[in-house]
Amino acid sequence: MKPPLSELEGHRGYVAPRYSRGLRTTRMLLESGRRLLRQHPLDQVTINQLCAHAKVTTGAFYSRFDSKESYFKALQTLVLAELRSAIAARIELLDSRPWGLREALEMLTRNTRLWAYRHEGVLRASLIQRAHDGDDPFKQLNQDYLEQAVPRIARLHPAGSSPALELRIRFAFQIMMGTLVFALVNHGGIYNLNDRRLEQEMARSFYQYITQELETEQP
Repeated sequence: MKPPLSELEGHRGYVAPRYSRGLRTTRMLLESGRRLLRQHPLDQVTINQLCAHAKVTTGAFYSRFDSKESYFKALQTLVLAELRSAIAARIELLDSRPWGLREALEMLTRNTRLWAYRHEGVLRASLIQRAHDGDDPFKQLNQDYLEQAVPRIARLHPAGSSPALELRIRFAFQIMMGTLVFALVNHGGIYNLNDRRLEQEMARSFYQYITQELETEQP
């Protein structure tokens, strides 16, 4: 079994707690940030607010993190680790038994919406940060997910896999992720991240788009 918060080992600006009490304090601080970022932009969340929400002192914060920047990077690191595990679980689930195309897409959109909802604040802050400085810690992992998911979905298509179909599936993923980004940045839209109808409409749109007749593209 991995030690607690092992994903943060070697993380710049982070000092791992040596005792269980320090670990509890660190977890409370991290949870405080996840909760506050659901309601407030990162630049409006202060270290004092984080500590007050976690019911710890600012000294406790600085004994774990050297700045708010390193603290937010730690939050991103943990979310990335959870995303990596979630992606592996989805791929394993796709490989675990025979799926119908519609059923598989419903599973993928459900898990994607739930994951985005659980990490809403950190993901929104990351998107806003990317717009300012171009830093995107999630890009490569998302690309790796596409490389694994696209051929598996293509094999479930009634028409059989083809380069044209795989291209269409990639674009359908892009549409789905754009829908989630809109919901994250705008705190909703027609459907919020906590609304199951969002996943249902994403699955419906995904299915209808990739099952339309594939026409030969003209140069």
